Amino acid sequence: MIDNPALMIAMILWIFFIPNAVKLFYRFIRNNRQFIEKDLRRIPNDPKIIFQITTKSATRTSVVKRGIRSIIDSCKATNYSKYEILVVTEDSNDENTLRSMPCKVLCVDKSFSPNAIKKARALQYAILHRRKLKQQSSDHWIFHMDDESYVVTQTVLSILKFIREKRGIASEGPIFYPLKFEKANRITALAESMRSFGCFECVTHMHNPPPIHMHGSNLLVRSDVEDKIGWEFGPILAEDQRFGYELYKKYGRNSMGWHGGILLEQPPLNIKDHFMQRRRWVIGNLQNIENFSKFFKFRLIYKCTSFFLGFVSGVISLGLAMYINIPKAVSVFSYASFDWNNNIGFDLFVWLDRITHINSSYNEIFRPLTDIQIFDSTLALILLFSWLVWLLSYQVGLYLNLKYTKIGWLKRIFLHIQTLILAPFLGLLESFPAFYSVIEFYFHKLLRQNKIKSYDFYVIEK
Repeated sequence: MIDNPALMIAMILWIFFIPNAVKLFYRFIRNNRQFIEKDLRRIPNDPKIIFQITTKSATRTSVVKRGIRSIIDSCKATNYSKYEILVVTEDSNDENTLRSMPCKVLCVDKSFSPNAIKKARALQYAILHRRKLKQQSSDHWIFHMDDESYVVTQTVLSILKFIREKRGIASEGPIFYPLKFEKANRITALAESMRSFGCFECVTHMHNPPPIHMHGSNLLVRSDVEDKIGWEFGPILAEDQRFGYELYKKYGRNSMGWHGGILLEQPPLNIKDHFMQRRRWVIGNLQNIENFSKFFKFRLIYKCTSFFLGFVSGVISLGLAMYINIPKAVSVFSYASFDWNNNIGFDLFVWLDRITHINSSYNEIFRPLTDIQIFDSTLALILLFSWLVWLLSYQVGLYLNLKYTKIGWLKRIFLHIQTLILAPFLGLLESFPAFYSVIEFYFHKLLRQNKIKSYDFYVIEK
């Protein structure tokens, strides 16, 4: 038996993540070919596309102009002109700020009070605006973007192809995070690698709806479909996830697809923004759970539990690793001696011998995994597989993010090595918001007698 209780708990938690690791790896292999649309040709058969940028304020968020220019340049490069750009904002100053830009500015009326909050409120206002212009038809498509979203030529060709081939009435594509990569906090930039890798799962979700997770940006949806579903889901923060579920309920399994057009965005610029962004996602998921079917609810609970226990597992595992390995590292230098006259004595042969035999000590963290008397060797290999998939996810995600930057190859290699070394800390950074938010959510729900608190929508720096 394992005598160390902490190691026993860590082992149980590692086993809990095995199904998730297998699923991630399988979807990475299976969806790799269709992840990014490659078979692209310009075939004139143009629908009307409205590129909608939903923002709190384009005046205070300068990257909105960058997104507008990216649409214009990409559409010009593909010789596509049957489009318009709509900026939906809550800041009336944006009309002056964007006066010189070839776009329409729609300012959400302050008196507008639907059954929705924050971004969903603005999205619903845009639907009413299109009704007035009679644009809620199957001839119009809406391509949703966030403040910092950046369109490339491949994006435009991919969504045109999806519409032309009639593969569904709503679709998504991968999002990568190369913009302002070097201006962002290094830790938050590297942590964003996991999000890019997670898009491999989104391919399966969109082909086999309902999607357990759906991006609010890089979302292409037919205008009449969005009009019928709407965004009035109450005071929730994950309106995109709820929209995907309601679309599936109304239009069925074949309603969604994957257009494979990439969208470029940027990582949170600091630790606080990273935390608040993840906190909003988790709380939004918890708010939505009660409105889903039993099977979908089970999948979402497993996802949230994985995030929650990921932090617990990370803390225990990292603590064990430090407890076991720090004494080893210290013992390596125990053969060096010095006095106050700066005379240093060092026996190189003893030091090399110590390095050679350092892993033979009794307290090795991986010994329980390979001891057949305690665990079957097959389980040890499966646990090792889960660990390798976790490391792979960061490396693949980082590769995809750096692919669209101008960072040189030497620095890219350094960033990959840095990510490998920092992986345990990046895992804690990624899972702590979920751990905190689950406790916060149910604590407030208990105090308010099951009345869900309307959490404020924190706006991150762009």
